Formats: sequence, C-alpha cells, structure tokens
Amino acid sequence: MIPLLRQSCPLFLRSTITRIPSTTVYVSNASNKNSYSLPRTLFNIIPKPLHPYVRLSRIDKPTGSWVIFLPGAWSIALAGTTLTNLSLIGLFGIGTILMRGAGCTINDLWDKEYDRRVERTKSRPIASGEITIRQGLIWAGVQLSLSFLILIQLNFPTIGIGICSLLPLIIYPIMKRYTNWPQFFLGITLNWSALMGFTAATGAVYPSVIIPLYFAGIAWTLHYDTIYAHQDKRDDLIIGVKSTALLLGENTKLWLRAFSIGMITHLITVGLSVDQTWPYYIGLMGVGYHLHRQIETVNLNDNQSCWNTFVSNRMTGLMIFVCILIGNFCK
Repeated sequence: MIPLLRQSCPLFLRSTITRIPSTTVYVSNASNKNSYSLPRTLFNIIPKPLHPYVRLSRIDKPTGSWVIFLPGAWSIALAGTTLTNLSLIGLFGIGTILMRGAGCTINDLWDKEYDRRVERTKSRPIASGEITIRQGLIWAGVQLSLSFLILIQLNFPTIGIGICSLLPLIIYPIMKRYTNWPQFFLGITLNWSALMGFTAATGAVYPSVIIPLYFAGIAWTLHYDTIYAHQDKRDDLIIGVKSTALLLGENTKLWLRAFSIGMITHLITVGLSVDQTWPYYIGLMGVGYHLHRQIETVNLNDNQSCWNTFVSNRMTGLMIFVCILIGNFCK
C-alpha cells in the first residue's frame, strides 16, 4: 500500500498519526499553537466546504506523513539512486498522503464515541458532526480509490503486497481496545511501504532486504509512538484505551533503548544484504546517537517535551535516508 498513515491518529486515537501535544487543558486542532501544521494559508486556498475533509485527513499536519513516507523512501533508495527510483519515491509520497488520509478517516469512524469524550478530539469533523458517517465512508472510499490508481502503476509483486496492506489498515484502530501493545500493530501498519519500495524498484521480492527493513521500521514506530503516547496516558486511563506508555510506565526509557538497538541492528542487517558501503554504517552511528539523545532528554511527564521528541523523529528518518544515498554514491 502505502507509503501510508497518523500524525497521530490517536492510535489512530492514541498513537502517531494525529495526536496533538496536550497541556493541562486540551484545545482544538485549529488553535493549538504547538501542533506542527502547514501554514494557515492552506485553508485560505482551499474552499471552505472542503476544510473539514482536510482536517479529517490530517493534510494540515504533515509530521505523521513523514514517518509513514520515509520507510518506503529508504526501501526504494536501497535499490539504487537512479532517476527512475527518484520518481518512484515521488509516487510513494503521493500515496502516503492518500493512504494516511484514508487511515485517519477510518480511525475517526471507529473512534467517534471516544473522540466526543475528550476535549482535545471532540472538535474532529466526524465526532463534532461536521461530517456525517456516510460522508466519512465516501471520503475514505475516494482516498482508497485514488491510492489504488497509484498502486496499479507499480509491478505485480508490489501490487500484491499493497493489497495485503488493507487488512492492518482496517483493523489497527481497534487494537488499542484489546492489547497493551497497540504501538506494535501501528508499526505493522505504518511501515508496510518498507516491504513495497525495494520490490517496486527491482520487480522482485527479496526477503533478506525487506524483512529486516520492515522490522527496523516497526522498532522505530515503537520508539517514537511510545514517547508520543505518554502525552495522553492520563486520558487513556480514563477512557480505557491501552498503550505501551501505560504498560511500560517507569521502565519506558529502558524499553526505548531496546527499541532503538533493535532498529539499528536491523538496519545494519539490511546494509549487509545490499552491500552498502562504509558511509552508511558511519551514518547509522549518528542515527544511534540521535536516538540516544532523544531518550536522554525527553521528559515523559511533560507533554511538550514528548511532542518535540516525536517531531524530531522526522530528522531520524531523513538521516537514515541520507545515509543510504551517500552509501550508494560510494559504491
């Protein structure tokens, strides 16, 4: 699928494609000055009747799109730096926006009753009644249809993998109701493009490359979304939503180190599988230090600190992407 899905759609309700940092009092998405959003001129350009759909798809909040897009970009770049692969990265970027929007829409349809009970989320278009359930279903269908038009431009193995991504996309939103590890299932969903990128670029499935890359992405999601989930742990307790933030509690930083080590280890395995050169491995040392500093400096009891650390993971993903490109150049 996907270069695909939450800026933190709170898991879609409590995890990474649409949560906004909270302080003691929640504010609406439109007014929260701490949310990492596109300029307000976006809403000046787009006709007013479409504003609720923009907000429903989180188009105005791009951080979640970055953490979905980058695993796919890594995967394509690992196949080599060519003009064809660079154009493929652009195609995946468009797919990311569409599939993330579809995922957020599906999440909000699942979670409308939860959203109405939380001050921060009650202004969401479906929860507030700006968009009806029927309109939400139609909008999800439109975005999925456009995503499919992009998918069918790829080779057959990639199309097959992409179609399979629909299952985690649909069932992920309910995971926070039944498991203390919804961030793991979020990782399964968000990083599907890691399976697709290398396959789209090469025309064949190479498990020795895409499987460890996929696991690296899942470990990354566990890292940044556990930090993210600490923003909402009090509200999660009240409304009965589960998360790794609640499960791990005071031991969270120890687990974050384990997630980070797992991520770097799998990225090293990927590098060995594609004969990456020394700049790639040197760069991973920098990525490891960046993750270390995140863990050292984040205050898990301060919402703004958690939010800032979450946003800084865009830099984490870009660092890995640059490592791959430089490594390719030195081959």
